[in-house]
Amino acid sequence: MSNEYVDALLEKAEGLTDEEKQALSLHLPIKTYAKGSLLLRQGEGYKECFHVFKGCIRQYFLDDTGNERTVDFFTEGDTAALLDGDCLKEPSPYFWECAEESTVLVGDLTVESDILDRFPSLQKMMRQMLEQNLGKTQTAFTSFISSTPEQRYLNLVRTRPDLLKRVPQYQIASFLGMTPESLSRIRKRLSPSISLPE
Repeated sequence: MSNEYVDALLEKAEGLTDEEKQALSLHLPIKTYAKGSLLLRQGEGYKECFHVFKGCIRQYFLDDTGNERTVDFFTEGDTAALLDGDCLKEPSPYFWECAEESTVLVGDLTVESDILDRFPSLQKMMRQMLEQNLGKTQTAFTSFISSTPEQRYLNLVRTRPDLLKRVPQYQIASFLGMTPESLSRIRKRLSPSISLPE
């Protein structure tokens, strides 16, 4: 059965025939998860990745004192995937939690190589998606370590303003490497000079 999300994604894969797209769609399940659903748990095995069509997935971990540390948010068009080559052999260092009801493509990593062997045209698309993910991660990390807390907040307002309305402030604060109180003070100080999304 055809799915509009899968159809749109497969259009990006050059060289696939209609028959291949139809066959491949059977291996690309689309699922919708409720807000609060855990797609991955810290310490458990990593066997699936998730391409977000609609919604938001938060990536976080628990530190040694049991506090949540938000690492990233995956929204429309992003892929929640661990890029470490040994990730399938090691326990996950992260939780992935649906911050909103989320519709995602579920990729089974245990059969990924078989699918890529059957559909070589997918390899280019997958590589491009992984390179895009890696590039975004590297850019975000470089910006984070070279910025003050105020600059991090302004960068978030500039690059991902939707997050400010989609997730709780304490998660935004953790993502920016500050306390909720510090974020509140920064927002209050800067609010006259910047416009936030409605």
